[in-house]
Amino acid sequence: MYIVVVGAGAAGFYVASLLSKEKQDIVVVEQDPEAAEQVRRQLDVGVVVGNGAIPRVLREAEAQRADLVVALTAVDEVNMVTCFMAKELGAKKTICRVREPEYSSYQLVGSKSPYASKKVVRSRGLGVDLFVNPEIEAAREIVSILSGLYVTPMWEFADSRVQMREFRVENPAVLGKTMASIPFPRRCVVAMVGRGDSHHVPSPDEVVQRGDRLYLAASRTDMDELGDLFGVPRHKNKLVAIFGAGIVGFNVAEALERRGVQVKVIEKSASRTQQLSTKLKRATVVQGGRPDRELLSEEGVGQTDAFIAATGDESLNVLAGLVAMKVGASRSIVLVDKPEYIPLAEAVGVNVPMSPLIQCGKTVARYILRAGVLSVVLLGEEDAQVIEFMVSATSKVSKQAVEAVEWPRGSRVMAVVRGDMVSLPPDGVVIEPNDSVIVASTLEAIPAVERLFR
Repeated sequence: MYIVVVGAGAAGFYVASLLSKEKQDIVVVEQDPEAAEQVRRQLDVGVVVGNGAIPRVLREAEAQRADLVVALTAVDEVNMVTCFMAKELGAKKTICRVREPEYSSYQLVGSKSPYASKKVVRSRGLGVDLFVNPEIEAAREIVSILSGLYVTPMWEFADSRVQMREFRVENPAVLGKTMASIPFPRRCVVAMVGRGDSHHVPSPDEVVQRGDRLYLAASRTDMDELGDLFGVPRHKNKLVAIFGAGIVGFNVAEALERRGVQVKVIEKSASRTQQLSTKLKRATVVQGGRPDRELLSEEGVGQTDAFIAATGDESLNVLAGLVAMKVGASRSIVLVDKPEYIPLAEAVGVNVPMSPLIQCGKTVARYILRAGVLSVVLLGEEDAQVIEFMVSATSKVSKQAVEAVEWPRGSRVMAVVRGDMVSLPPDGVVIEPNDSVIVASTLEAIPAVERLFR
């Protein structure tokens, strides 16, 4: 695919890096000459210096022949104009990053007569095929993590019938064993192993090392018992504290309220505190500044089941997460802007560091991948993915037994789902049209995996 990425800030750079590793044909448009030069030095992509909202610059980037234009500058309105201009020039598809949630909703436009019907303006009428709000995506991910009994990241496939959860290996019951000899109490598939900064599909005789991250796939009903094997304490969220009431903090608080969770929000802005006090129905909203031990102890953070640091300052978020754990919070989730901060946050004891940019990357990857893709999950930063495919009658895997398919090296079939029936592991299953097939794959193997489903 020929893809134009407009904006080389943290979000644009990350997405361009991801897509270039996917061997896509990428051009980055950036107004700041220094930022453009950094992209040119570090990535194998084309670079155009200029404002992506100007047609002349888009033509220079050949947006008129682009399969996809992704507008990821820091300004919502610039991104929307960019997508509109790109579509007018001939771009096939556009993705627009916005932070204002109302931009991505339908707009009702009034008429001169109060009795006349109102016109609905949809995003496609504005030249946008998909709005992406990294903060909203991050909020959804946080709520998904907190919906389980464990602090570790969790993803769902096939309408929640299949779950995948990350478990860090520290328990002596697992350490030093081969993958084949781990005494799993329920059926599961070890989809991937994260070791250091990389991910790979393990062999049955691979020995588990301390600090490995095992990505287990299982049915929803079996996952809780599997977690017990890793010595991960269970938590039922009754009380959650949120530090920072921006887009992420507010949306998490609102979603947890609906689930009956008691929420306390700590926000430094007096006006924002007052605003949220009227918007949130049952949450307690208090004003507080820096997340020192005195403040967090006074607000009862030590008694919480989870603490979420969601300000716009990633250094402050990491500090808040550490202090929260020191005063007794059961687990911490912190937001970081840059994906490279995630290993640092993990190293200092944060349970779940999360980058909205990675959530943005997931959405973009899901949109770009073809061949009947239903969902995509990125593991780590960007070197592995789990993809849920819908099998068509013309797919190469259709009417084939799972074992008979020559799956690319670096990939593993986690499950085959047919209606309410989940086959996990899918040994002996013949893949049929309309089945959902969930595959874990390293980045290098993804093109070959995709070809099997075309």
